[in-house]
Amino acid sequence: MKNTSLRLLFGAALLLPALEDFASARSVSAFTGHARDGSESECFTLEHYLFSASSMKSECDADFIVPLTVDNAGTKTLQFTSRATSAGAQCRVVANNPSGSAYSASSFKNVPVGADFGSQTTASVVVPGMGVFFADCIANSGAEFYEFDYTP
Repeated sequence: MKNTSLRLLFGAALLLPALEDFASARSVSAFTGHARDGSESECFTLEHYLFSASSMKSECDADFIVPLTVDNAGTKTLQFTSRATSAGAQCRVVANNPSGSAYSASSFKNVPVGADFGSQTTASVVVPGMGVFFADCIANSGAEFYEFDYTP
């Protein structure tokens, strides 16, 4: 019986690293983002849905960025939830090192046009050690950004 218990304990210990990655996924609300150019900050307004849900809505054509915190270097992808009233809004993920010499960006993904929020997943980028990682969105009037999900 003791031998079986040790095997189960050892097997569980082997699974912990895999579960740790899943459990450490992060969701960042769009309200943590801001206009890339401070002079365009009035383009974005906070929209409330229910008690705990909200999105950032654009009233003009402007760039919107959302800083994302990572725990370690490596390959990262981003899933973002958004919607737009007309074509042209899009998002990508960007990474770089502190000196700006290791730039990496995914291609842009279009924000879905329609009444319902839709999710898109970007291609991966490599975040270097001590690097920065952020969502870079081009908004048009009526575009709304809701949530950004990634593994830190």
